Amino acid sequence: MYRTGKRSQNKPQSAPRSSFNRISGISRLKTAPQNVGSSQKMTSDIENSDTILNESEEKNNIVEDKNNDKRMKSKPAYSDDEDSLSFGDKDNNTRLEELMKLHHLQKLMKEFSYFKPPDIILQEATSYFPAKVQKRVPGAMNMVEFKEAFSRVLETHEYDEYLEKLFQKLDTTCDGYVDWSEFCTYMLLLYRENDYMRTKREIPFLVEPKIRHIVQNKQEQSTKVLASENPSRYVTVSKEGAITVWQTNMVMEKTYTISDDETELNAPKRRFKMWVTDAIYLPNCNKLALASTSRDIRIFDCSTNQWFEEYNLFAMSDVPYCFDYWYDKKNPAAMSVLIFGVDAGAVHVLYFKKPLTQLFETAFKSEDGAQKIFWSEVEKGGHSRYVGHEKILHDKVQQIPPHLIRQVQYIHSKNSIISSTSSPNRSIVISDINKLKKQYVFNIEKGIECFDYNQNLNILVTGSLDHIIRLWNAYVASRPIAMLEGHSTGVIGVKIHEGLMQVFSYSKDAVVKVWDIREHTCLQTVVLKFPSSIHGRMPEHGQFPMHLQPSPQDALIVTCNDYLGMLKLGQTHIPKQQSITTHDTQLCSAIYNQLFKQVVTGCDSSNIAVWDLESGSKAIVFSNAHGEEEITSMVFDESWRRLITGARNGTIKVWNFQNGHNLHKLEAVGEAEVTGIVPVMDKNIILAVGWSRKIIVYDDSDADNLYVPANTDWKGGQLHADDILAMDFCLPQFLATGGFDGEITVWDLETEKIFVRLRRGQKPDITKKIEAIQEQHSFLSSYSTMDMLEEAQKSSQTTSGPRPSSNTLLSRPNSRHRKSHRIEKGQPVPVDKLLFLRARCAGRAMEAAMLVSSEAGHLRWWCLFTAKHEMGYFYVPDTKDESVLAMCTNLSNSCLITGDTTGQVKSWDISEYCLHTTERRVKTCPPLNVSFKAHDSAVVSVEYVTHEAGEFILTASTDKTARLWTMEGHYIGTFGQKKLWNLKNKMTWCHPKTPWDMTGTSKTEGDKTNNNSQSDIGMEPENVQVKNHEESSNKDNREVVEEKEEEEEDVEDESVEATQVEGQNDKGHNLNIKVRAQTIDLGSLRPERSKTFLGSKVAKQLQSMKTCRMDRRNRLAEDVDFTITQRYGKLCSPFQALQTKDVVDVKLPSMPMSQRMINKGYTSDNMTEEMLRNMDFSYGNPDTPPSSDQEKKVTSVPKSDKTSTPASRRGAPRQISAVKKHNTVV
Repeated sequence: MYRTGKRSQNKPQSAPRSSFNRISGISRLKTAPQNVGSSQKMTSDIENSDTILNESEEKNNIVEDKNNDKRMKSKPAYSDDEDSLSFGDKDNNTRLEELMKLHHLQKLMKEFSYFKPPDIILQEATSYFPAKVQKRVPGAMNMVEFKEAFSRVLETHEYDEYLEKLFQKLDTTCDGYVDWSEFCTYMLLLYRENDYMRTKREIPFLVEPKIRHIVQNKQEQSTKVLASENPSRYVTVSKEGAITVWQTNMVMEKTYTISDDETELNAPKRRFKMWVTDAIYLPNCNKLALASTSRDIRIFDCSTNQWFEEYNLFAMSDVPYCFDYWYDKKNPAAMSVLIFGVDAGAVHVLYFKKPLTQLFETAFKSEDGAQKIFWSEVEKGGHSRYVGHEKILHDKVQQIPPHLIRQVQYIHSKNSIISSTSSPNRSIVISDINKLKKQYVFNIEKGIECFDYNQNLNILVTGSLDHIIRLWNAYVASRPIAMLEGHSTGVIGVKIHEGLMQVFSYSKDAVVKVWDIREHTCLQTVVLKFPSSIHGRMPEHGQFPMHLQPSPQDALIVTCNDYLGMLKLGQTHIPKQQSITTHDTQLCSAIYNQLFKQVVTGCDSSNIAVWDLESGSKAIVFSNAHGEEEITSMVFDESWRRLITGARNGTIKVWNFQNGHNLHKLEAVGEAEVTGIVPVMDKNIILAVGWSRKIIVYDDSDADNLYVPANTDWKGGQLHADDILAMDFCLPQFLATGGFDGEITVWDLETEKIFVRLRRGQKPDITKKIEAIQEQHSFLSSYSTMDMLEEAQKSSQTTSGPRPSSNTLLSRPNSRHRKSHRIEKGQPVPVDKLLFLRARCAGRAMEAAMLVSSEAGHLRWWCLFTAKHEMGYFYVPDTKDESVLAMCTNLSNSCLITGDTTGQVKSWDISEYCLHTTERRVKTCPPLNVSFKAHDSAVVSVEYVTHEAGEFILTASTDKTARLWTMEGHYIGTFGQKKLWNLKNKMTWCHPKTPWDMTGTSKTEGDKTNNNSQSDIGMEPENVQVKNHEESSNKDNREVVEEKEEEEEDVEDESVEATQVEGQNDKGHNLNIKVRAQTIDLGSLRPERSKTFLGSKVAKQLQSMKTCRMDRRNRLAEDVDFTITQRYGKLCSPFQALQTKDVVDVKLPSMPMSQRMINKGYTSDNMTEEMLRNMDFSYGNPDTPPSSDQEKKVTSVPKSDKTSTPASRRGAPRQISAVKKHNTVV
């Protein structure tokens, strides 16, 4: 909430705030920013209106309300220029409910309140029986009545089509009615999220503050907190002169005590004659200056480990109260300026001419201790060799009593000083030291307690005892830019952070607030729990209790009584986003809502965003959907009006995704990740699976039940022995589940019994794990068989052993977070994705494949009704050891779209694939329609989108982006980019550019190199790739006929076949296989010490380079004829890939001839190499051009005449004609 200089004249009168409004006063650390905008206004205004329409007043004010309605009808809804809305000139991206004003909402509330719906006649009355009538709830409108009410309020029917969509958003229960409470809930949550999005910035304080007790202060408050340099230390100065030095990690390093009498040091609680008023650090000369009520300034030398007092300016006429210091950072030895304000209303300026060598004149007599300097000598110029003095009055006329100068700041570029007082007159004055410019005077009713000025932003921030923070233009003193309200006590400290464009404020009740300079809103509130500030007590503070430490420490230091607190800044500047991202973290999914034509994305930071498909604009974002847990699964219900999300900790929530309203919270079964959710509307249930290894059923029949318990009593029994990673549902009854151990089971939902078990789960093979370890590490020969067996059992404990505890349950990363998708030897292949081909199921093709499973990059096709269930398989990615995490099909199941972990998206023609059973499994891949690079990392979801503008592909990835593509692979845009698109206008699409053309290059250099031809979508390389797929398919078809049929297949046979298919695909694609580094956890096993003097790390790098070099040589030498390349031995062919060409004569091209060469008789036709060697470059023209005999004689010079000198080659010297000078200016 903020005030501007000009207040609204037609602002409605506000009533006292309710408890809902008072909640937003203070928010704790690491919470969402305060919603201080339209949501509070909406709440208070609606509650005020509710108090008017209570039952006691309704009977007495019916006549008055009717008169008011007549007056409203006589007055147009948009006649008021300030409060109403011109609905004709609206933004296309702004929704109607966001444009409505307060008087529109008041009129709409009356429409709902006075609405008495007609009864529903279920059966007409007859002569024998009365009519059966169903009473309707007053105030509940159907769609037609809802549109009519809005039309009366807005006095237009322009929005009838949009109101139908709005009604569907409000009717989350799908009962066909909407009341005022549902509309208010929707609007309040919408305004709250809009306020959050408008004020959303990166909050600076992300960790809890560190609080330390300053014991050396002896219960006295700290006057000043500052920072020293070389090394960086924090320094606190107490009111009575105790100096404490702290390390940057808030560990006390040393202490000093200022005292005039040594006997007072041993007193338990001292009573000093003087109080410290301010202190400041002089960075260029490494000194510390302290001012006290003894009317002196003490300067300490901090250049050594032990600080000591070097100068003492005493017998000053006034008490120095505040300091400021400036020096040239580029030239520290140049003149520096020390400014201090005094209690007499004046500002003194000291110019140190040689700050690095000496500040004052040397005393005539050498005395022990600090050098005493009489202040009157400085004023009279007795130290003019080293220091200059100047005095500036804050008030033009001396005030009686004078105004104490509370704070000063020096502006070097303008040679001006800003000084402040607590007086309402001349609260802040900006004075020119040379008195050549006018003064800028700011008057504030309760004076100024603190201020800060930033020259680059030209912002002056002031804090006052009236709890208000004011932002000023430094040269406009008439009124502030904005007035920021939020503190409940006086503001005693303000600091501007230029990098974040934020203001930090500190109040007397130990509350720190963060304000955005551009939006004038509060972003964060931190309540510091000092022992002296709890239980409602008002603590004491020093004169300057706040310090902002810049990089590299990046911290805000505050003091309270004898305590010190540090708030660490998590971010010190507004990042300049290099690439376009949809979310700030990895995406888990992107799904399309065909009813509202919107896209919903979720990410690991538990944020959910709603996007408009037709433009790519962001509709709404609701954060912290599951607290700090990652969102792992998202799905719409069958009505397309509710969003269901699952998290990594097992929680499931049901949302109205249009406004972020949480409708239901489903009970979590252990802290187990949710991997699949299926809502079944016909049965009013929601099914969920995950790492709990159970199929969980939730009752979805009661729309008003917020907390829904979990039902784990599955009739068929919980048969999965390992985590369930995938689930899919197909009408009317099939439910398929796939586990981490490779088990695939199809259930009958009607009976909850197994319909068919396509494959049983496999346990890890410990013997093969031991063999894999021995192959990887030859040094294991020193270990016994029992040691290797124990190590293999440890590696397989997650699948074969009992369920781990909740503490270790989340140790294994999900498929999206796995760095490597290589399946270890002996480990069963997990099922990453299941997909029903619903069109084939509806067509009841008994012999066709109806279910597709993704397992370690292989797509396996299953038939549910034949004796041999697996009908075929093929490998999808272009490289080995990758996986397919996303699959979808079009409505007719003629096109299959896949997304793998390399960021590649492929579209396959499966219209004729695995439609009929064959004697042997099909091992060929179907025809490839298109393949394109969509993302830099793993694709976690792909979705087929149908729209009136055409067919599209929606993809989401762990590279933090969600993108929209055409079926041909043309890039439309990334959700979150600044430039919006129009789906019906192809000119607004990003095509023919790619995402890497929009943001630079790909993140991974390997992807940029290997996928260079694929990044240009729709170009020649894709066609070549499709052709290679077809050729490989034909070749594989011939190989399938020649192979023997395998009746019973075990894990070894499947791995061998998978390797064969990978080799076939790689050969068909003609790819360059990249070598991926694998990290192997050996547990207690330790390798032998490296025998090379270079070290094991360097030896491994050399071995890796050697392996890559040999692999490159072998690949390049497949089609090389070594009889040709080794004609002259192996010296000239290090890679055996160079074919030496025959030696031919080199004919020079026609050379350009200069005028001088033409004058000498040379032409391009008769120019030879020998003539170039013997060309005469001397000045002078020959009498006659060379004859043909001379030319022959010149060309007959042998090449082997190496003894001839350059002069002999040129021939006899010639006469040189006089050189004429041209264009000579005398």
